[in-house]
Amino acid sequence: MTFLITGATGFLGSRVLFELLTTYAHDVVTVGRGSSASLRARVVTVLEAVSGRSLRDEERARLRCVSGDVTHPYLGLPPAMYGRLAAECRAVWHCAGDIALAGERQRLFAVNAQGTAEMLDFAELTDPSCRFVHMSTMAVAGKVPAGVILEDHLCDTYGFETHYDESKYAAEKLVREWAERHGREAVVLRPSVVGNDGNVGAGAPCHPLGVLGQLIDTIARTGGPGIPVPGERGPAAGLRLRLPVPADVTFNVVPDTYAVKAMLCVAHDSRPAVGVHCFHIVHPVETSAQHIASAIESLHPGLSVCLVDKVVDPTPAESFVAASLPGFLSFRHRRTYDRTNTLALTGDLADPVPLDQSYLVRALTPACSGDGASSPRAEQSVGL
Repeated sequence: MTFLITGATGFLGSRVLFELLTTYAHDVVTVGRGSSASLRARVVTVLEAVSGRSLRDEERARLRCVSGDVTHPYLGLPPAMYGRLAAECRAVWHCAGDIALAGERQRLFAVNAQGTAEMLDFAELTDPSCRFVHMSTMAVAGKVPAGVILEDHLCDTYGFETHYDESKYAAEKLVREWAERHGREAVVLRPSVVGNDGNVGAGAPCHPLGVLGQLIDTIARTGGPGIPVPGERGPAAGLRLRLPVPADVTFNVVPDTYAVKAMLCVAHDSRPAVGVHCFHIVHPVETSAQHIASAIESLHPGLSVCLVDKVVDPTPAESFVAASLPGFLSFRHRRTYDRTNTLALTGDLADPVPLDQSYLVRALTPACSGDGASSPRAEQSVGL
C-alpha cells in the first residue's frame, strides 16, 4: 500500500512519516521542493534526527522522494508521473504548510489554501477508497475568545488573529467542499501547540516552545541585537522582560509523542464514515501563560518575566521580542477544546502527561536546529 505525504521535513510531517515507514511498514512517497536527491537527503537527515537512530535498509527502501511543489498545477510533476502516483496512492497525508504567523497574506494563501486545492485535485484522481488526511490547526477557530470549541466548528464570525489562521480556515473549507462534492472521505487533524521535551537529535525541525526558548536564550546570553551584553554577574542577571500577554491567557500545549499517536489512531487505524471528520489533537488541560513564564525564569536564573496587557516604553530586549514573534504574542485566548471525536477513536491511548514545570523547562531549552530554527527570528516554526 502506497501513501503520499507532503511536508515530510516539517515538525509533525517528519514524525508521521517515520511512523508510516517503520511501525506500519508502508511504502511512502514524499513530494517536496528541490531535486529528488536533495529532498531525499533532507528527509533522511530529519527522520534520523527525530528518531535518534539510523534508518534501516528496508525502511530506506520503502521511501521514495519526488521533486515537486504543492502550489503548482499537477504538483509541478510531469503529467505521466502525476497520473501514476495517483493510481497507486491509497492514502494522502497533506502536512505541508507555511506556518509563519506574521507572514504575508498572499504567501500564506498560496501555500496553505492554493496548495491544499492542488492536493485535492490530485486526490480526486485516486481510488475512491483513498483517504485524504489534512493537517490543520486549532488556529482555525480564529478570534473566538472563550468557551468550548467544538470539533465540527468552522466559522469566521469572530474574524482571525493572523493571516495564517485565515489561510488555514480557507484550506479547511476547501477540504469540506471537496469531500461533499465528490462523496469522498477526508480527515481533518487540528493539533494545538505541539511541544517536544528535547528528546531529538541535532537537525530536527523545531517546535513553537523551542523557538520561544531560543529567542529568550539569545536575550539572556547576548542581550540580543543592539542590546548591551549582560554584565559580570552572569547571563540575564537583573534583566526584566515584559511580555504583552495577559497573565490569565492560556495555551493548549500537547506533547508530540501523544499528538502523533493520536493522529495515527484516528487517521490510519480507524475508519470513520464517508465525509469530513475533524479531530482536536489537544491536551485535556490548558497551560497558563504564567506557567510558561515561570518555566522561563527557572531556565534563566536572574531573568524576571512579567506578563502585562501592554508594554509601555519597551526596552531594546522587549522590542526585539515583539519584532521576532508578533503573531505569537497576539493571541488572547481563554478557551478550551472539545475532544469527543478524538476520544471515540483513540481507544486505550492514555492521555498526555501533565505539563509540569520540568517538562516546560525541557521544551524551552534550545536544542533543535532544523527548518526555520537557526535564527531567533524564526516565527515560521511557531504554528498553532
